[in-house]
Amino acid sequence: MKNVFDYLKYYGNLSFDEYAFNEVDSLLLALLSYVKFDTIVPNGKNDFIYLEEACFKFLKKFSKQDFKNEDWLFPNSYKLMECLQHSKRFYHAKIYHLVSSVDSNGQFGAITIRLPNHITYISFEGTDSNVVGWKEDFQIIYQFPISSQKMAQEYFNQTIRLFDRKVYVGGHSKGGNLAMYAYLYGNEKWKKKVQHVYNFDGPGFLDSVVHSKEYEEMRKKLTTVVPKESVIGMILGNQDFQVVNSSARAVLQHDGYSWECFGGCFVKTDLSKKSEKLKSNLHEYLQGMSEEEKKSFVETFFAIFEKTQITNVMQLRELKISTLLNLMKELKNIPSSTKRNLIALLRMLITGMN
Repeated sequence: MKNVFDYLKYYGNLSFDEYAFNEVDSLLLALLSYVKFDTIVPNGKNDFIYLEEACFKFLKKFSKQDFKNEDWLFPNSYKLMECLQHSKRFYHAKIYHLVSSVDSNGQFGAITIRLPNHITYISFEGTDSNVVGWKEDFQIIYQFPISSQKMAQEYFNQTIRLFDRKVYVGGHSKGGNLAMYAYLYGNEKWKKKVQHVYNFDGPGFLDSVVHSKEYEEMRKKLTTVVPKESVIGMILGNQDFQVVNSSARAVLQHDGYSWECFGGCFVKTDLSKKSEKLKSNLHEYLQGMSEEEKKSFVETFFAIFEKTQITNVMQLRELKISTLLNLMKELKNIPSSTKRNLIALLRMLITGMN
């Protein structure tokens, strides 16, 4: 089946007047925020670089070999630059206001793209395969807002007022959650410009947010897309999501480059029984828990990675049975309900990587 690269092959020479902006364009722009644009895209809110020039500088700065040992997103980011460099559809698109920061508390990144048809897209970077990023995804179970959500709100308010009225906001993985948060709590005057919000397999929110007046208002403009075997998108309350088919397996379906499309539409399917069970179990398990108990659940889960010196989920590919047994031993002194859910999460990750 076709993916975003096939989409660019067949539609990359059509202008937005000839083939209207669509959900596959949105995914493409959401994935663009993962590209290592440091020193290439300006940091200033009013400064920009043309996309084709950014592609040229990126391809001159890096080679395919530089990404050989990177996780699933970055090799595809290189391929995306190769494809976009000669795409008439995105010719003279402008990229503004790169923000990129990583520390022990988490990671935040964003760029703004102004398309040739005067559509502006605010793209929030999601989580790569670093465990610190995945931990931040899970922290939203007990902490609200997390630091990157506050940074997204600030970025949104600073950026959106500079552009015209056709503004779209989106992101993949945690970036999808940041896109929703930025719109939910953005400046009321400026958020009227937003035409649509896209969440591509990003976590949802606590029930108190999902049942709020602000969230109900956002739903009219919101599209949430998850793959058949979604993990990250099953965290907390995502509603009204559509499910896309993927050429990858298990947890690797989180990779948006594996999502199948036909023209400007995703190839739809149903959520797998595994993902449905994960969503149901997590929701049932978290109901009635205190913030401290939720925090303990997340801290226990990621302490397992720390004790086994796993800093990147891609290391699960090399996990031995003996290491897995040691992981199970780490869980011996915690409640059975907690252990059951932690083991279920570990199993989904490990089987997906091997």
